[in-house]
Amino acid sequence: MNYKAPIMGFIWGTLLFLLCALAATYGEKHSLEWLQFVSFAMLIVTPISVGALTLFLIPIKQAEDKSKRKYYAFLPVFGWSIISLIVQWETIICIFMLLPLYLPLAFLGGKIGAGMKVKYKSKYKAGIISCFALAPFLMIPLEQPLTAKSLRYSVTNSIQINAPIERVWRNLSNIENIKPSELKWNISHFIGLPKPQKATTKVVEIGAIREIYWERGVHFQERITNIIPQKLLAYDVIIDEKSMEIAELDTHITVGDQYFNVESGYYYLSEHQGQTYLSLTTSYRMTTKINWYGKFWANFVLDDFHASVLHMIKLRNEKKNPSNEFI
Repeated sequence: MNYKAPIMGFIWGTLLFLLCALAATYGEKHSLEWLQFVSFAMLIVTPISVGALTLFLIPIKQAEDKSKRKYYAFLPVFGWSIISLIVQWETIICIFMLLPLYLPLAFLGGKIGAGMKVKYKSKYKAGIISCFALAPFLMIPLEQPLTAKSLRYSVTNSIQINAPIERVWRNLSNIENIKPSELKWNISHFIGLPKPQKATTKVVEIGAIREIYWERGVHFQERITNIIPQKLLAYDVIIDEKSMEIAELDTHITVGDQYFNVESGYYYLSEHQGQTYLSLTTSYRMTTKINWYGKFWANFVLDDFHASVLHMIKLRNEKKNPSNEFI
């Protein structure tokens, strides 16, 4: 088997991926609205073009081999992922979220590239390669008339706690010294999203501020907007942009930016036969041209976060502690 051509296809495909990613990063850094990472050009057209270019550059016999050619299209995606991780480990969050989108699109592009290779062989080679390589950049002006719609969604999770509602309510406003062992394992934290450390409130009243601290210096506030004792604690979220920068999170998923923001939330309590049912709801804004994909991951991460926090609250309230207070 001739490995030289697949290797060259992999190299050129990876280079095209890196070029597009660098261009989009430059655009975001310099606030160029027409050149952004979260766009059709970068998220949809680029992986298709990369897969097509990679398969078009392999020998025709390998392009005709349907059992093996599909794997060639994936190689540049993994090449870009590995190089990105080497340069900046924090991109693991972005990579994890993009792979489910990039891999099937690269596969689709590979089918297009292989089909054109079989059909045209060496004819129009320069023109076809140019079209594949330039497609992401040609898409940039075409998608400019499309506006990113701002849509709002909510995620709710619930848990049953074997403790009286009075105890759960009393312990809800101040949650100190959260230990990693108290948090339920989830994928979001595994790939690098910070874990909560504490939440403090000096006084529980409308307008009061609840201070929230996570790992890596992340800090934000929750302004209490509604209180129904032993039933409802609602709040608006105030993002501290400086703490987000200090945390060095992946810039493509920063909370409070033009793409995504957590706006509000609330805890709701009910009781039945001595059991407390606690639910946590978070509302957020998504503003992208591919809200359907952003919503999937936002819901996924919030589901993880809710489950982890509710699990910790359940553990603490079910402990036999005479003071019935979190410690």
